[in-house]
Amino acid sequence: MNDRRLQRGIVAVLAGVLSAALLGACASLSEPAPLPDSPAIAIGGLEIRNELPYPITDVMIRVPATGGFAGCGNILPRSQCVNRFENVDYRSDAVSISWSERGRAHETGEFRIELPEQAVPGAVYRVRVIVFAPGEAGARLVRDTEDVTTTR
Repeated sequence: MNDRRLQRGIVAVLAGVLSAALLGACASLSEPAPLPDSPAIAIGGLEIRNELPYPITDVMIRVPATGGFAGCGNILPRSQCVNRFENVDYRSDAVSISWSERGRAHETGEFRIELPEQAVPGAVYRVRVIVFAPGEAGARLVRDTEDVTTTR
C-alpha cells in the first residue's frame, strides 16, 4: 500500500514538473514575440479534454522552439486531465499535440494558440487541449476560473 502511495506521489510530482516545463517554455522569449498591442496575460494551468467515447493515451503538447512538453498518459472517455502551476507569461510559441486512440498514433502540425478576442491584460488563463473527434485535436486559451488576480 505504501508503494502505491509513493508511486502516485511520484507520478503527481512528474506531471506537475512537466506541466511547468511546458508552459515555462511557452513563456520563454522566442520568435515571434506577441504583438505590441497584445495584452500581457499569464498561463497558470493545463487542461487536456477527451471528448471521444473511448479512452486516449500518451497525450502530449510540445513547444518545438524550446523543447518544452507536458501531457497525460491515459484519459478516460469524455473526461479530462488538469494540472495547475505557478503563473508564467504567455509568448505565443508554436505548439504541436500528439496522442494515441485505439492503438493508432495521431499528431497535429505546429500551430499557434491565439489569444482570446477579449483577453484581459494581467488575467490568468490556462491552455485547454481538446481531442474532439477521431484523429482531430486543437488547443485554446481559456480564462482560469480560479484566477485570484495575484502575481506570483
